Formats: sequence, structure tokens, C-alpha cells
Amino acid sequence: MVQVHLLNHFPQYASILAYWSYREWYTQRDIQFDVIIRSYVERAHSSTIPLAWVAIDEKKLPVGMVSLKNNDLWARTDLNPWLASLYIVPEYRFQGIGTALVQAVIDKAKELGYRTIYLFEGHNDTVDLIHYYTSRGFCILEDALDNDGNPTTIMYSTL
Repeated sequence: MVQVHLLNHFPQYASILAYWSYREWYTQRDIQFDVIIRSYVERAHSSTIPLAWVAIDEKKLPVGMVSLKNNDLWARTDLNPWLASLYIVPEYRFQGIGTALVQAVIDKAKELGYRTIYLFEGHNDTVDLIHYYTSRGFCILEDALDNDGNPTTIMYSTL
């Protein structure tokens, strides 16, 4: 059975999560891997935003991740916080792990007093994210440009 934990309870997985993040979203961008590692190490030692969660299987191996951060979409720093970097190892997909990770972020955002949480659609994803998130209660806010100038969709959920 997979369990979801704050990364600060398992900081030894920070480099694995950084690798997943870099491989999925940063290899085509002008952002160095060490910057991504530093950001996950920060999340692994934080009790406030930015935070990350890790999904761990029964063998104590990480199989998924998600983050809660501020200012994820540079063009909309007026919107916070952001659900970001949802990733599930391919062989663990479609087992409810993503839903559990998203719920962990929502629960923490509520606990921190937020009334709304945001996200924007990635480009390397193999899943229809609009459908994925609308089926989990998110709504489309607007179309925008992501941090690289590519079209994206901003979504939100009222908490």
C-alpha cells in the first residue's frame, strides 16, 4: 500500500524527486539541475511553503510526488498558492496515488488558511490534465502563457 508523507519526514528522497522534476519539466529549459536539487532540499527541510509530498510504496521506495508553492507561474504572482509538480512513476499510475497526493496539498492549503489553490497545465504530460483536474473539482480560470512563453491553462479549486 502506498502512503503519502511530507518530504520533510523523508528528506533522503529529495534528490530523487529533484531528478524526476528535472527530467519531466526542465531538460529543455535553461535551468540547471543543481537549482532543482536545491529547491527540493529546501522543501525537504521546510514546514512552510514551499512544501513537497512523496508517495512511498510498501518497499519504502518513492513512487510519486507533488508540491505546494508560491509564485509558480511568474506572470500571475497575484495568485497563490500553487499545486505543482505532480508526478507518479509510470508503473504506479492509475492507482489513486495522484488523487491522494492532490488531496494532501489541498488539505495543507486549507490548514494554512488559503481559500483557493491554483495550478497550470504542463506540456510534457501524457495525461489529459484538464480532464484529470476537472474531475477532481478544479475549474478553468483562464488561458495564459507559462514561464517559457508557451500557452497553458490556469485552473483553480475553491477550498
